[in-house]
Amino acid sequence: MGVNWDILKKQFLQADQTAQLESLALNLTRIQFFADSVTGESVVEHLIRESQFFIEWIVPGIDLEPGLDQAVELADLQRLLSRWKLNCSDWWGDEQKRQEVARLAQEWCERILKQHTLSA
Repeated sequence: MGVNWDILKKQFLQADQTAQLESLALNLTRIQFFADSVTGESVVEHLIRESQFFIEWIVPGIDLEPGLDQAVELADLQRLLSRWKLNCSDWWGDEQKRQEVARLAQEWCERILKQHTLSA
């Protein structure tokens, strides 16, 4: 997928933090959907990379005084996404591993949305 990351970043950073976190949560929901449906490996790889960028762009805007826990959570998610990206071809072909990715994507989506509602 050919994406102009500079344009995406500019648009993403124009949104408020609520919209940014919702975009990240939506990507995780999409990852879960595709992993459950066993289609779209290349789309999932793109969504993982896009989500990594979203985190890179969100974290600098977090006020660490009240938002340190949120920044740490996002760093943890960033590490998980990196593992998924590096090993995508391995887990994609394994039903059990793919279902684990789907489950974790759903859990992370819920965590992000819950964390956001607690800090709002």
